[in-house]
Amino acid sequence: MDVGATRRGIREESLTKLLGKEAAGVKEFFRGTKRSIIGSLALLAFDAGFCGSLLMSWIFCPIWFLVSLLKNAIQRPGWGLALVRIAIPVLTLGIVKANSDFQLTVAETNAQRVVAACETYRAANGEFPKELEELVPQYLNSVPVAKYCLGPWGHFYYYNYDGGKPMLFWYVVPPYLRKIYDFETRSWSYLD
Repeated sequence: MDVGATRRGIREESLTKLLGKEAAGVKEFFRGTKRSIIGSLALLAFDAGFCGSLLMSWIFCPIWFLVSLLKNAIQRPGWGLALVRIAIPVLTLGIVKANSDFQLTVAETNAQRVVAACETYRAANGEFPKELEELVPQYLNSVPVAKYCLGPWGHFYYYNYDGGKPMLFWYVVPPYLRKIYDFETRSWSYLD
């Protein structure tokens, strides 16, 4: 009997058992976080990609965090899985909040550009434009977006009816919380 072959066989068997346990642990880890990752991606897509705000994440992430704590207390998983379960809602809210802050900065900056162009148009023509497209190309290269998102809330709304006062607004948090510019008082206010 070959002692070297026997030792190799024992080592290979031990390695197979060890790798089997490791593979089972990795499978269990991903099984334990799969729904959290899918939920995180859904919230990121909706809030950051579609709305450009943090409305749903602000509602769901704190609840999700508490549910994760409770689930970890009941199931007592390993510390790695418990930490990941708790971290996913926190990271999701953090990413969406950072995106929302960026979107807000973009909208504020672009709104000031639009207001300045409208004021310059008024000084040159004696009245405000009927629509924002009248500002292109003389006062603006193009009408800027309010926020970079895929939903209908990513652009500025401008109304100037005959005899009425012009109004410019955009959605901070859709479908409510609209920020409105009053051209008469030259000030911003919130509606909703």
